[in-house]
Amino acid sequence: MHNADGLMINPLFPSEQACRTANILIIDDEEADIRALEWALRQAQFPNFRSLTDPTRARDEFARFRPDLVLLDLHMPELDGFGVLKQLREATSAADFLPVLVLTGDSTAEMRSRALAAGATDFLGKPVDYTEVILRIKNLLQTRFLYRQAQVMQTQLETLTAKQASSPAAGPDQKL
Repeated sequence: MHNADGLMINPLFPSEQACRTANILIIDDEEADIRALEWALRQAQFPNFRSLTDPTRARDEFARFRPDLVLLDLHMPELDGFGVLKQLREATSAADFLPVLVLTGDSTAEMRSRALAAGATDFLGKPVDYTEVILRIKNLLQTRFLYRQAQVMQTQLETLTAKQASSPAAGPDQKL
């Protein structure tokens, strides 16, 4: 397949347009950081986002909104980002891939390792470069959508294999 410019289109690889339909959940106790992320998402044409400044509401909002990506601060009152991350991982099927991009002011090697070990998919220190944030968001969403496509293809393959296994054995002149 080729587009109007003659460039090859890979129908298995999610388009930028498909990625822009993703639901993105922002969890950060700093209103200014949320507003800046919302501005960056709007500029990059990601219209489907919700934001929380109260991390204790994260689990409920996660269940309602069903995000494709979570942008998460670590240092928050009452429930820190590690507690939120634990709740999100418990609420997510082991068979699902939910990317979580941690955005935090503590970008030490120890904090980075701790966040990634706790289940974060990626990590950026604040203050963030918004161009880099958007590029990482796109990469994580492409990975999520490719993972979903792989799951669909796996199911189709299993269905086809089961059908072939239950049909009479094909003779040399029959095609499967």
